[in-house]
Amino acid sequence: MNEQKLPKVQIIPPRTELKQRAVNFTKGFDVDLAPEQLEELEKVVQRSSDSFVRSIGHDLTESRQLVIDAIGNADLRSAAVEKCADLAYSTKALGGTFDYPLMTQIAKSLEIFLAGRTTANRRQLMVTQLHIDAIYVILASRVTGFGTSIEQATTVALAKLAARYADPRE
Repeated sequence: MNEQKLPKVQIIPPRTELKQRAVNFTKGFDVDLAPEQLEELEKVVQRSSDSFVRSIGHDLTESRQLVIDAIGNADLRSAAVEKCADLAYSTKALGGTFDYPLMTQIAKSLEIFLAGRTTANRRQLMVTQLHIDAIYVILASRVTGFGTSIEQATTVALAKLAARYADPRE
């Protein structure tokens, strides 16, 4: 038999300083958090979540208005598609982080629907608007988790609607 000698692998444990910096660069929290430190971190996450909700809410409002304007003005359609594609991507990426996986599902549906598209026709803009409206309702109602069977059915319906009106891609 032709046996090859495998190189020896050495596992080097991280230094304590590196562990501390990985948790919090400024203060160097220990990996084993005290209750006060855990409470402080939870507050930071909550503030980040509130900031996310405000930011996405603002972006949803702007995108929705641009889509409504683009339905009546073909010159705005390219800008509306681009803005909504960016919104879908960022919402999909951050929704799960802040316990909005249902929002992530709808944003993913919208992202797939807009992928590779430079413009959209009137019906496609309406499908885009329905996705944005659904995300807004989830956000305004603070529907965390995957929602009820009604929200899940809405997500499936939006995906089917997006598939039905996906073509033509321009």
